[in-house]
Order: sequence, then structure tokens, then C-alpha cells
Amino acid sequence: MEENIPREENLVWASIFNFKFTAMKIISGYAILFILVIGVGCKKWVKETPLSDGTLDGFFKSKYDADAAMAGMYGQFQQMMYGESQFNNRYTFWGDARSDHMERQAQYSNGSTTEIHYNSLTANNSFADWTPLYVTIGRTNINIAKFPLINTIAPPAEQLTLATLNSYMAQCYAMRAICYFYIARVWGDAPIRTTPYNAGDVEGPRKPVAMVYEQVITDLTTAYNLTVKGATPTVWYIGEGAIASILADVYMWKKDYDNAIVWFKNIWKAKSPTGTTYNAAGITVTGAGGAAADLEVTGNWKTIFTNPASVKETIWTLHWDVTANGCPCMSGISSAVNNTPMRTYEFLFKGPYLGNWIKSTTDVRPKQTIDVTKTDNWDRLLKWYGPSGFTNAATNYLTSTQAAAAVGTDKTVYLPMYRLADMYLLYAEALNKKGDRANALKYLNVIHQRAGNTAYTLAQTNTEGMMEDTILVERQKELFAEGKRWFDLVRTDHVLQIMDPILKQRQNLAGADTLGFGTDKRKYLWPLHRNVLNANSQLVQNPPYGG
Repeated sequence: MEENIPREENLVWASIFNFKFTAMKIISGYAILFILVIGVGCKKWVKETPLSDGTLDGFFKSKYDADAAMAGMYGQFQQMMYGESQFNNRYTFWGDARSDHMERQAQYSNGSTTEIHYNSLTANNSFADWTPLYVTIGRTNINIAKFPLINTIAPPAEQLTLATLNSYMAQCYAMRAICYFYIARVWGDAPIRTTPYNAGDVEGPRKPVAMVYEQVITDLTTAYNLTVKGATPTVWYIGEGAIASILADVYMWKKDYDNAIVWFKNIWKAKSPTGTTYNAAGITVTGAGGAAADLEVTGNWKTIFTNPASVKETIWTLHWDVTANGCPCMSGISSAVNNTPMRTYEFLFKGPYLGNWIKSTTDVRPKQTIDVTKTDNWDRLLKWYGPSGFTNAATNYLTSTQAAAAVGTDKTVYLPMYRLADMYLLYAEALNKKGDRANALKYLNVIHQRAGNTAYTLAQTNTEGMMEDTILVERQKELFAEGKRWFDLVRTDHVLQIMDPILKQRQNLAGADTLGFGTDKRKYLWPLHRNVLNANSQLVQNPPYGG
């Protein structure tokens, strides 16, 4: 198989027929509809007429085909985030691995994780490949093009209702948006493709990141307008609250805090999977609402990760079914006994930065997140495992042994994409940027106190910088290993402050020049993988990386 093929477009098609259906208990039986052309070599795909010119038309003839296509879209996204193979969970590598949450585990490390550990990324790094995101985008583009045509072909009994069509279209637009949002944050400028692959668009230049963001906003606005408001969502799908959450997040990245606040208020209007409104008191007045009653109770915090469908603060969660899809053997965030190349950063245990928090007997989160009883090999992140509301009178900690006894080493795993605590803290960040520190403090404290801590005072957070730093630390504790930390550091421009001393320490221990992160903020972005560059001659590598 040659490397210079138009890789992401062709993998869109090839992967339609060759993936595990991991899509959240949905219609996996329809997979058979897509088994057609497995075995065609990559080079042959390029030479033949593009499949979008007609080959798939025969598959979009009924609502059942649409169900299968939706399963394929969600399945591809989930498999990408959890990992197509062991230790390849992009959820972690894009969102946490470059931050102070993770470090390599030297004896099991590889070239990609070593590069991440020392921030010496190259175009050969496995996680610098954006192809899986474009594969998912390709599926959304096919669905958006084909779904409206189904009722022109299907018999009446097999047609999509208008409500179902609108819901499916909304989810496809939103899925395309979240993929481009990842691309914008990880790589910056990027090709924008909004139609199925055809012979004329194999290659194309990168568009400025501002245009990528505009595409994201356009898609999400379209999705929001198509979505029924006030409905009780299914947590495994992108619904009203999830769409508003992504939009709020996007506007935070654009530093457009006024529009971010508009979309935070739209989140507050939406309903949770339990049927409760997220923040009814805060829908109209900026800074209003935000009470402990909106959140899961302290003693039930663990249930956010072990049974998200029953939790009122869940917004959108990914679901890996171990029975259907095998072990969710994820690098750095798995409790399974395996040789993971990444682990929780040792300094979190031994250093003053979060060391006291890790050993806290009042904050309920650390003991339900990491096996804090270990003295080495901090590779057991237990957040997704174990009983909710557990107690251990001897240590007050959850251990690897307890988690294994409770759930086994292989277990269905739910990874949050968005949840209310995340959005409350992001809202606090927006309010702080608007000069409203009193209400920022209120939203910060509702999370901080829910965890069992004493409230912060305004005197402790009386400048914009102090408040922002406090919010970031709270986000680190609350959202540990949820794929948020690196993005938080980049969005708030805290990368150099946090990562420079860490990298100097690592370099010093390795006997290398202690250069730290350096001052080149272009390195916030990842390089483009060499295969991506080979696939599209119009692409230009992100500086300062080599081709």
C-alpha cells in the first residue's frame, strides 16, 4: 500500500466497511448493510470512480440504512477516541498527554510517547495523524448528502419521519463540527470538506484556522436549529445540551466571551438525561443560578463515570461496551494490568503542586480518580471503574485491588465529552474575563464545595489572574484525565508557565540540555504527520516542525 495516496478520503470509504460497531447500544445489527467491497487495495481505490459518484446510492433507500449510517458515524468517532488498537486512545493523547497530567512510562514507552514526554514532536508521531477525524467527517458528509434523499426512494413504511430526519441531520452537523473543532485546536489551519469525496477534491490547501472555526460555528448553529428544544436526551448522542456546550467551548477559544455566555445560557435551558433542566435559574440573567442542586450529590460523584445515564449533570458521554468491542485498553487511563506506555505524572504524587490534594481526606475526587496508595508505577487511573459512593475505613482510598475486585480488569468504560461541572467552571472563566468575579467565584465554589472542600473567598481570587489560576486548578482536579487539561493550558496561554519547568526537569534527569518548552508558541500545535503530507501535496507543515 503506497503512502502517497489521498489517504483520509479513501479511508472514509474503506472504513465504512471495516470497523467495530461501538456506537452506544445502537442498531449494530444494521452493520450488514455496509459489507460490500472489503479487500480492494488502496491504490485501486484511487484509480476507480469515486464511490460518492453512485456506489453507495443503493444503501440509502430506507430508514434502516440511515440507522446503520448513524451507527457507523458514532462508532468511528468512539473507536478513534478509545483507540483503534491498544494504547491508541486519542481522547488522552490529544487532550492530556502533552500536559502535566501524563508522562511516559520509560520501560514501555515508544517513539511517539517519548517525543510527547520531552515535547520533541516530529512528523512521524502516531498521534499527529488527523486521518481518523477526516474519516469521521467523511461519514458525516455522506449522511448529510444522502439522508434527505431517502424518502424519495423508500416505500412509505420505510421512510424517515421529519422529526427523525431533523434529529439525524442535526447530529451529523454537530459531529462534523466537533471533528473540525479538534482539528483546529490540535493543528490549526486545515482543509475544509463538507461534501462526499469526488474526483475533483482529492487534494486541497489548508484553510486558515479562523475559517475552520467559522465552519464549526455554522455547523453547530444549523444543528441547534434542527434540534427539538426541551427534550430529555439520550446521553450517548449529541443533543441540545451537547451542541450548546460545544458552541460555548468554541467561543471561549475565540475569546468571544459575550457569545460564549449566550451559549452557556442555552445549555442551562436544556434537559439532562434524567429530565431535569440543567440550570433553570440561570437561563436569563448572566451569573444567576448555579446551585449544588443542579449537580450530582457529593456521595454520588463516582456515578458520573460509572453510570452516566442516571446522572443529572451528564451532557454527552462516549460508551465503550467491553462485551461487544473488547478491552478498552487505553494508555495512561486504564486500570487494566498491562504495560501502558503512559502513566499519571509522578510529580502529582510527590511534589507540592497537587501532592496535598492527591492525599486529601476531605476532597472526594482524588481517591476516586487515581490509585493514590501506590508508591511507584502510577499507571492505574481508576476514574472509570469501581462502585459509586465507595468507602474504605482503613485508607479512605480506592485501590487497584478494590477496583479489580469490584469490576474486573476489563470493563465497559464511559468517557465524558461534556458534563455540567465542566461547563460551570468554563462559565466561571468567562464571567471572570468579563470582570464579574463575584459570580465567577459562585460557579467555581459550587464545584469546589461539591467535592467536600471549604469555599474560596473573594479575597483569595481578587484579580483576574488569581481567579483564572484558581479555576484552572479546579478544572484540573475535577476533570482529571477527561481530555481537557492540554486544551485548557493552550486556551488560557498557560502552557509555558506550567510545562516549561516540567520539561526542564525531565531533560535534566535525562542528561540533556535543559531547554524546557522554549518560547516558541507555534509548538502549541502538533505537526502534520508525514503520511498526511504525502497524501496531499498542497499541504504545508506547521512551523517550526520539519516535513
